[in-house]
Amino acid sequence: MKMNITIHSSNLLLCKTRNSILNKSRFRFSVLSIIVLCFYGHFTFGQLSVSENGRHLVYQDNKPFLWLGDTGWGLFQKLNREEVDFYLKTRAEQGFSVIHAAVVHKNPFIVPELENIYGDKAFEHEALMKPAITEGNNPNDETAYDYWDHVDYIIEKADEYGIYILFLPLFGMAEGDGYNLINEKNAYSYGKFLGSRYKEKKNIIWCMGGDVLSENENCINIWNMLAKGVTEGVAGREDYTKTLMSYHIRGGHTTSESFMEAPWLDFNMNQTWDLYTSIYSMVSKDYNSMKHAPILHGEGAYEDGPEYPTKSITPHKIRKQAYWATFAGGLHTYGNSNIWSFGTNPKYLTEDWKKAIFSEGAKSLSVYIQFMKSIDWWSFVPDQTIIVNGVGAADSLNVAMRSGDGEIMVYLPEPAEITLDLKDKIKSKKLSGKWINPKTGIRKEAGKFKKNELIKIQTPEGWEDALFLLK
Repeated sequence: MKMNITIHSSNLLLCKTRNSILNKSRFRFSVLSIIVLCFYGHFTFGQLSVSENGRHLVYQDNKPFLWLGDTGWGLFQKLNREEVDFYLKTRAEQGFSVIHAAVVHKNPFIVPELENIYGDKAFEHEALMKPAITEGNNPNDETAYDYWDHVDYIIEKADEYGIYILFLPLFGMAEGDGYNLINEKNAYSYGKFLGSRYKEKKNIIWCMGGDVLSENENCINIWNMLAKGVTEGVAGREDYTKTLMSYHIRGGHTTSESFMEAPWLDFNMNQTWDLYTSIYSMVSKDYNSMKHAPILHGEGAYEDGPEYPTKSITPHKIRKQAYWATFAGGLHTYGNSNIWSFGTNPKYLTEDWKKAIFSEGAKSLSVYIQFMKSIDWWSFVPDQTIIVNGVGAADSLNVAMRSGDGEIMVYLPEPAEITLDLKDKIKSKKLSGKWINPKTGIRKEAGKFKKNELIKIQTPEGWEDALFLLK
């Protein structure tokens, strides 16, 4: 497994102190200053890398990076500068840490193709994928502010809000159109352009593919050449320790099928799309493989998505997807059908994206992120043997994890009664249980337990789903 070079940052300390200061009125001026710096100041988090155990990502100082992604595929093309700021600011405040976005699209879902909100084209020569570059970058001068200047702005604005961009050089191969644009002849030069231009941007996570399978040698070579161009643009040589990369696969598949041996692949990604009840099994399969690497559940069923056979995708189903991916040992990215295209695909829309951004599903994920921050989430590993009765299946699959410090965590996606066996799973003889409502964040005591006894637990009355934490 390759190692990644990262850049140090200490700016996180500023934000971590905010909550404690807020309670002290005599520091009101300091609080205001800190809030401004946290929400509007420039962050330099540095490039992420893979943890030593290969299970998650870490900052430069080796502190675990908590991934909560949002699919904002059309971000670079469909939003103006004011809308970019609104979108990124809102998602940062909700706890999202990564935005999936493609720098250019070649598909009918983001229209017009290869052009941004200002009418600027991405390429002056499409066949060569030669970028259209103008002199200057003044946003008030339409002859100077080009497509790539706008991409620069968005990446820098994301960095200000502490957000990483899962950066796809090209999206849109699902219908075959993308492969009519990128090929083995232009992939390297396009990749090198991107790597050279953005080599100083440490909040970029590179991502090959774009909802596409690599079914033959020609397709595989295209992504290998693109990745080589990127890393040579970044490092000046073919040195994949200077980049962090993954691959965006089609629904029902995982990158481990095609690129497990690729020198540029740092972490796996899978996509379940409408088959969201397969999340746990799919992530588990990669997690339990011989070659350990972080696993991202990169795309599931989108909230409020009218396109799914399994509609409607409710906030309850949004929570299930996040917890199933996490309890299987993976990372998770959310999606909302009203947001990813930012209004350009009427077929998938039910409301304006600026309203949908405050959806109930997004609120649930704010609860998710706060819960994860309240525990040492990186120390937990999946362990279904904890549940000895009432595991359930499909939409009602109950899942469990344990930590090296002797904590147990269980997620019940539907009201249920289950039995836990903690023998040899936890050190302490005296145990204290707590319930957490994944919808609201409300906590309630669950009582005291003994580790040598079978423990029966039942979802609190009136809850759609529940988290059970045992210390």
